Amino acid sequence: MKQLYIFLLAAFSLTAFASGITATGKIDHMYVNNEWSMVHLTGVQSNPDNCQSTAYYAIRPGEKNYEVLHSTLLAAHLSGKSVKFWVNGCGGQNNQYPRIVSVWMY
Repeated sequence: MKQLYIFLLAAFSLTAFASGITATGKIDHMYVNNEWSMVHLTGVQSNPDNCQSTAYYAIRPGEKNYEVLHSTLLAAHLSGKSVKFWVNGCGGQNNQYPRIVSVWMY
């Protein structure tokens, strides 16, 4: 019985994130608020972690490198450059969008 509890505890405490790279697209609009920044890429719907929605990709101000990522996203949007993201987990409003970890700008 003790082994069963240990097995169940280990099985339910594992967090598996698939993470992955998105296709390349252009940021057609951004949604910024004091709790998150979210961007929409034209024609891109990559969702390796099966978040609820791919309408946006998101970052939160409390995350590492938020200011650098946010500035890069804003620069890409204003200059019309294409980007792709490395995403891991879900974030943004109600944690329902793929969470941006890094940005490639072309």
